[in-house]
Amino acid sequence: MLKKALFICFILSSFISSSQEIVKEFNLKLARKRNFFQVTNENSKEVILFLNDKEKVSSIRFDNKFEIKDSISTLRPEKKYTEIIGYSQKDQNYFLFWGSKDRNDINVQSFNFLTKETQAKPITLELKKEKVIKEITINNTFYLISIVKNSSILKFYTSDENGNLNEKMVDLTKFQFRNKDGQNVNLYNVLFEVFEEHFIQTIHNDSPPSLSFSSKKLKAYAYKNDEIIFTFDNNTDQTTILKINLNNFTPTLKSIDQPKITQSSSDFSIPKSNSFLIDDKILQIKTNPSFLFLTISDQNGNKINEFKTLREEEISYKNSDVFQEAGSISNKKVLEKPKQFIRKINNSNPGISCYNLNGLYYVVIGSSQDIARGGGMAMGPGFGPGFSGSPISFGFTSTYTIGNLISYKGKNVVYTNCLFDSSFNHINAEVKTSAFEKARLFLEENEEISEKISLIGKDIYEDLIVFKFNSSLYLGNYNNDNKKYQIFSFSE
Repeated sequence: MLKKALFICFILSSFISSSQEIVKEFNLKLARKRNFFQVTNENSKEVILFLNDKEKVSSIRFDNKFEIKDSISTLRPEKKYTEIIGYSQKDQNYFLFWGSKDRNDINVQSFNFLTKETQAKPITLELKKEKVIKEITINNTFYLISIVKNSSILKFYTSDENGNLNEKMVDLTKFQFRNKDGQNVNLYNVLFEVFEEHFIQTIHNDSPPSLSFSSKKLKAYAYKNDEIIFTFDNNTDQTTILKINLNNFTPTLKSIDQPKITQSSSDFSIPKSNSFLIDDKILQIKTNPSFLFLTISDQNGNKINEFKTLREEEISYKNSDVFQEAGSISNKKVLEKPKQFIRKINNSNPGISCYNLNGLYYVVIGSSQDIARGGGMAMGPGFGPGFSGSPISFGFTSTYTIGNLISYKGKNVVYTNCLFDSSFNHINAEVKTSAFEKARLFLEENEEISEKISLIGKDIYEDLIVFKFNSSLYLGNYNNDNKKYQIFSFSE
């Protein structure tokens, strides 16, 4: 069994190594402490690489062939602005939003590549009786979203074309939300009823979300330009979908029922459930020690397809073996017995992930759980700052994708791959290796890069960027040995 698992990893690793291509390498001398992130502009076909260290913020602009067009630098804001929480972009103006720890103070840095000018301005937010729940950029607009304590009132602080933050209130008091016990409560109670879930996981469409991300009970989807969608799977009987129109800030709320599982009086196990949204469809998973349900519906609750697997049965719709990874791809093995899969995902945090490639739906079903460390301590769900507390809120695409890429480190993950047509009928065909998986394998096998990755320190984000551009996936990394920045491409 072990030999089979190692053989699979070796073949995949050899294939990935040959499929990766370096597209750009240029000289760059950097300070010791630094952070990168990038912004892609598909309209003008350019990529902006931002680099900040303890003294300055520099931006480098590339064309679609990664030739350097120009660069701009400015001083870093004062220390009370602890981190970049997002960005916005309008024409040739790019805005970086720096936030204080409590987010009451915001510093907005602007970079204009037409005039070659930079500006900075402070903004004070009166976040009285409010908790920030999400920082996110959608369609080049930055949103800081808070909730008024003990209420169902959201506040959106939205960037405009000049980098200002304008407040919009969304009152959800008329809607009914349910807690994990099925009782009607306000939205604040849903968001904060479980300590581990003081965090809404962002889901972007620039890379296939890992099970580590998609297994979260609270998620925010940013795949539409004019809408943000929140899903709540805190109650195992249903998935609640909250949509906010970002043009007029009108809300809609729907609940999609999960399958009913009849349990015997001697069965005290609690079912677990989760969901995933894609292309106006919802995929729902529900498990107990004896069953696995996969249901696909439209977002009005009309069922498209459903699959039910008993504990002793093979999963009829899977297109690969069932794998288990313990902390890394190198610790990957095949699970032989079907009941192992259902038992393991039900004992962990079940999740489902999906992405659309050329009209086919690639689905991953499984679970993700922190690996316990010495002394009974478990890995936290985030990385870098806030490691021992709440997870990092990945506010913009670049850090989201890096977090996604490395999210299986320190995790025990069980999964299988499935393939469906546009109507979610199962297809019996080979599942191709995605560009994202190629980048993930490349990152782990590349010693020069992987040595820099620390599970408990900030340096995990120091040099890496990952982004989608011109239908390809790119990974950027700084080579300390030869003082060059390198960009690699991975194709589907």
